[in-house]
Amino acid sequence: MKPSKIRNRTIHHPSHTLRSKMMSSHLSADLRKNHHTRCIRVVPGDSVKIARGEYRDVTGKVDKVDPSKGVVISGTKKEKMAGQKFDVYIHPSNLLVTALNTDDKWRTKKIKGTIESPPSPTAKKEAGEPADDGAAPKKETGEAPRGEQ
Repeated sequence: MKPSKIRNRTIHHPSHTLRSKMMSSHLSADLRKNHHTRCIRVVPGDSVKIARGEYRDVTGKVDKVDPSKGVVISGTKKEKMAGQKFDVYIHPSNLLVTALNTDDKWRTKKIKGTIESPPSPTAKKEAGEPADDGAAPKKETGEAPRGEQ
């Protein structure tokens, strides 16, 4: 298969995992300076400002995140001809995060960069520790192996 076909399939028909990863927005200048990151995944409770489109400069909190449709922001409703109002889904690339929801402790640790990943086996070798290669420990039976008697 050509690389362009693979790329198009990934962009236009992504899996749920990939679509979820695409739900990130840029941070405002002060948040970018504080957290040393450019963008972050949008979650309900974040305060955002709409940067592009019909609702430009509207600010509000994220009510709902649907990876297949986009993000719902409080304060953005559209009216039908009959007078009914419905939620407008906005793509996260058109948003600017102005305040973060810090209810999730794991997310705040990740943003601050204090989550430690487990050390790799090569790092253990350099540190002088025995590397855990996933193999089961050998049983000691007290007998010499065959051929070494």
